[in-house]
Amino acid sequence: MKKLLTVLLLVFMVVGLVFAGGGTEAKATETKAADTWGLKPFESKQTLRVAFFTGSPLSYPILFADKLGVFEALNIDIQYTCFTGGPAMMEANASWDIGSCGLGGIALALAKYDNLRLFDVCDYEENMAIFVRADSAIAKDPGNAALWKGVTCVYPTGTTAQAVLAQYLQNIGLSLKDVVSVNADNSNALTVFNGGTGDVLVCWNAIALAADAAGHFRVTDSGQLKLPFPCASFVQKDFLAKNKELVATFTAVFHKAVEWLYASKENLNQGAEWYFEHCEEEGFLCTREVAQKTMEWYRGNTVAEYIDIFTKKSPDAAGLYTSRDLLQIEKDVMSGFDFFISEGKYTAEQRKTILDEKRITDEVALAVKDLVK
Repeated sequence: MKKLLTVLLLVFMVVGLVFAGGGTEAKATETKAADTWGLKPFESKQTLRVAFFTGSPLSYPILFADKLGVFEALNIDIQYTCFTGGPAMMEANASWDIGSCGLGGIALALAKYDNLRLFDVCDYEENMAIFVRADSAIAKDPGNAALWKGVTCVYPTGTTAQAVLAQYLQNIGLSLKDVVSVNADNSNALTVFNGGTGDVLVCWNAIALAADAAGHFRVTDSGQLKLPFPCASFVQKDFLAKNKELVATFTAVFHKAVEWLYASKENLNQGAEWYFEHCEEEGFLCTREVAQKTMEWYRGNTVAEYIDIFTKKSPDAAGLYTSRDLLQIEKDVMSGFDFFISEGKYTAEQRKTILDEKRITDEVALAVKDLVK
């Protein structure tokens, strides 16, 4: 009788383990399906070389999706190369398949590299800020044009920082010719300024927030000036032609990661922690407090917003291009490109070529629209 009870007990235990195993397997499958955010995994491993903008939140939804295991679940291997400046990233475009940057890099890529196509918008920069020292005369009277004449301004020249500074100077009746510009990469501009170089600092995102924390006086920023220039992503034209589904899936993941970030306070906090950890790894000036504020400042686009920006059309706001209506993203980018034309960096002919050749493409947005139906 004892042997029979023992046998029955073992049978029940085995059956229980089988059902438990089945339940675990079902749960794992369910989790894996959820990790793809509703997107179809690739049957074979896909490799994507990504140029990543360290310290600028425009790139970080990629990292968040990677940390969450989404790319792994989709069978996509992301290989990172990190940069701290858009123009340098674009000059090195042979080393990557997809790269994301701000207006300076955008303008350079569109004007100089016909092998690249702008296919995504990462965010609209509102935290591109102008600072002076708190004890300066300008801090006491920032709208006094006489105090600005001849001052030395430290910032990454050829970038959105230059456009923001130019706009503010124009608002008070001056121009860039009235000040002295000193080039400094965004990653070290604050260090240079803290060391005593310059009277004015222009920087963005984490560095701007670090300048706040250091006690410098924020004169204005792109948000206050209503100059939220777009940050965008480029893809190699030939790579896109051969890997449209991969690029579209990557793009859908990016914007779903934006949605994940703002779905809850917990997600935002986790994103801020991952942002801080990555800055630490790359030696980029940051603190946990700055990382948190950076994520709170970030203005990425949802999937629906992205599709709308790349499909909505209307006439060229500047009235310079009449061959066709422009995509909203084309108008947004050209508003910044036109600033660089006014500074003599690019030409109206280059502007026309960019639009004629559709170097800003809706191809990926339309593919994403099909993916997320």
